Amino acid sequence: MTSKSLWMDIDVAPDARVLDGAQECDVAVIGSGIAGISTAYELCQRGRSVIVIDRGRICGGMTSRTSAHLAPLCDDLVSEMTKIRGHEATKLFCDSQAAAIDRIEEIQNIEKIDCDFRRLDGYLFQGRDMPSDIIDQEMDAVREVGAPVHRLMGVSLKGCEGRHVLRYPRQATFHPLKYLAGVAKACSENGVTFFPRQSGRRSD
Repeated sequence: MTSKSLWMDIDVAPDARVLDGAQECDVAVIGSGIAGISTAYELCQRGRSVIVIDRGRICGGMTSRTSAHLAPLCDDLVSEMTKIRGHEATKLFCDSQAAAIDRIEEIQNIEKIDCDFRRLDGYLFQGRDMPSDIIDQEMDAVREVGAPVHRLMGVSLKGCEGRHVLRYPRQATFHPLKYLAGVAKACSENGVTFFPRQSGRRSD
């Protein structure tokens, strides 16, 4: 069974047509998720001719099934990533993720994209039967990579009043496909051509 999301009623590059014949360009981007469309945007802003090719619909893969949460930290805990990859690699990862969110905010302002972007706090809750020192370890790891974090005791959610909590300021949320529809439009206006496997609007 194919999964569906809340975002999938938005068409990204609805006028895109199937590639028919040879095309010349400076750069061919394979894949039209957020990484591919973002790359096409940055390249065309620098004067490169770009085509974007996807094996399915434009932005019809994992990006269309993602959450709306823009978080600069590792989902599987910064402390765990540090153990596996080391401090420097973890810091580079977190810095790059934070810079990516800043760039999304900048682009949606520049291109006037109505994508429900807003800054908000993120929270990490102490899980059931989880010792509180795990929260301590995570807070120390996040501070070591230079990311902002605050420790709290409880938040106003049922069942969480007495749990240890980390609060991460300046995270964000947005509508991913509204955003990418706007970015794709800006790309098209700068000469980028999109080629899906099948042309036409979404039927799912």
